[in-house]
Amino acid sequence: MFIQPTLLLLDEPTNHLDMEAVIWLEDYLSKWNNILLLISHSQDFLNNVTTHTIHFTNRRKLDTYDGNYDQFVKTKSEKEENQTKQYNWEQDQIKSMKEYIARFGHGTAKNAKQAQSKQKVLDK
Repeated sequence: MFIQPTLLLLDEPTNHLDMEAVIWLEDYLSKWNNILLLISHSQDFLNNVTTHTIHFTNRRKLDTYDGNYDQFVKTKSEKEENQTKQYNWEQDQIKSMKEYIARFGHGTAKNAKQAQSKQKVLDK
């Protein structure tokens, strides 16, 4: 810690530290002005030190979030909730289109054309 590197990588830095050392490290890192990449299971430590969070998703994608760990959890939860709502809305739309196609696919020319149009949308 005597030199000031541009990038500091820490993996579980609070392991094997007593409380006094953890508090000192939190204080030191919260004042860190360069890049800090940190992996930790300590939520309190993350909340007190981080300003951004990078989340590795199951799809091998990186999502970035502003704020500390608690803000990340809140934002991620809201994002997942919105995605679920969007998915459910899309499923309702698909169901409605399929019902329309089944009901009017062989009816009048106008209804059949609308049904074909809806089928094209579903096929995409």
